Amino acid sequence: MEKNIFSLAKIFLITTILWSLSAWSDDTQPPFCAQLIQLKKSPRFDHLSYPIETARFYNQRCKVSESIAWLDQNGTLTPDAAELLNAIDNSYHEGLNPNRYHRDEISESIEQLKKGEYDASDAISSPLFWLDILLSDAYITLAKDLNEGVSKYDELRETKRARNEKFEWDRPQIEPISYPEYLAEYLKLHRISRSLSSLLPDYEEYYALRDALHIYRTAEAKETGHQKGSGKTNGSTSQKIIQKLLINLDRFRWLPRGIEKNGSYIDVNIPSYTLRVLDHGYETLRMKTIVGRGARPTPILYSTISHAILNPSWTAPKTIVRKDILESKNISAFLLSHDIRVYEHVRGELYEIDPTQIDWSQYSGKKQIPYTFKTDAGETNPLGKVKFLFPNSHFVYLHGTNTPALFKKSGRALSSGCIRLSAPQKLYDYLMDRWGNPDDKLPDTREEPDTSVALQKKLPIFLRYMTISAENSNTVTIYDDIYGYDEAHWAILEKKGVKIK
Repeated sequence: MEKNIFSLAKIFLITTILWSLSAWSDDTQPPFCAQLIQLKKSPRFDHLSYPIETARFYNQRCKVSESIAWLDQNGTLTPDAAELLNAIDNSYHEGLNPNRYHRDEISESIEQLKKGEYDASDAISSPLFWLDILLSDAYITLAKDLNEGVSKYDELRETKRARNEKFEWDRPQIEPISYPEYLAEYLKLHRISRSLSSLLPDYEEYYALRDALHIYRTAEAKETGHQKGSGKTNGSTSQKIIQKLLINLDRFRWLPRGIEKNGSYIDVNIPSYTLRVLDHGYETLRMKTIVGRGARPTPILYSTISHAILNPSWTAPKTIVRKDILESKNISAFLLSHDIRVYEHVRGELYEIDPTQIDWSQYSGKKQIPYTFKTDAGETNPLGKVKFLFPNSHFVYLHGTNTPALFKKSGRALSSGCIRLSAPQKLYDYLMDRWGNPDDKLPDTREEPDTSVALQKKLPIFLRYMTISAENSNTVTIYDDIYGYDEAHWAILEKKGVKIK
């Protein structure tokens, strides 16, 4: 278990020692703000995690105060600093590395002050000034990591693309924060601890994963001790689980806040092949899903369901036309076996034509083709009796299916990107009971096709990619990394210092 360097007892000891220092009140010590320009020119400043944001914090602070932020006029660490040091240490329990927030450097600066190993007249090397700067940069870095994640979207995208792998993941919708202003505001209010805890993901599952992390790290520490005693050094199951927990905790930081607190939302977790409806964090509906196969992954995104289409017809998307229809050995036979009709565009109108009368060989290798392929509403329609629409740039949606036997499979990455539901009528009834017109019932296949039914309230929907879940802190379930995101994600986290132990 990680050592608690900045325990409250040690903070009290440190502040007591610093109380006796006279450097801050010494007339030979140049004022901090008068030396800020020179401090910012130092190579040491450039090596901060976020030098631009840290500089902006001090630029604004020096307009209203000559004092540094985390020590008082006697050179004593303030209660705000004590809260920050505790938060840095506790970041370990959030799956982060406290040394990413200058813990060792801060400790070293404090030791310098304790021993008096500094030149009080040299502002550029003053441990007082650098201690304050390190604390400010540490706060900004920790706040960013809690609010946005240690791994960044662009890093994951570029890692996948560098490997020539599919990356179907929309940019996270994180509420922007000006961290220098955020720090200044909560320093003024003396609520440093609260300001950081309020940035944590506000999902019940995040806290279950965090508790599981503590359980498995404790188990790993015992297992490692046993292995050392027996001479065994093999990687443990606990380590593999911990790695999954660390990855998925960071993914939760990519999610928008306030969704769970504000009511109901739909959660489609791609690796678990499951759709759930949650109301303030409590599950009210669950069903199996079929998601996109590896070559045509279901995208990870956040949107809102706006309406349902009853008795839908189906128009083949470009990917299916190019990859399935045009690459089939006998196109006419393929179309007939799937009840797909072919339409030609004439002066803005669609006219059905006989597929056996088309010379399909002329379109071999083509990316575009002057025909539309459709299946009528009915029993053979691949969308089933209902589909649910939500705005997205990938043109994916939820829908029923005409092949329900596929839900018996354990691995269900079988679609071309859209999500097939095992119980679409249950979802429709639930949505209509809560947010629709009670008179809108699911029609049979003889009724009008493509009937649109709007929801009175748009319901948030997540298409997420979580490869571990925790029903409670002692029980976790691991899912296959069907799109290979975990390996790329862990490489980024590990490079930034996130550790299993």
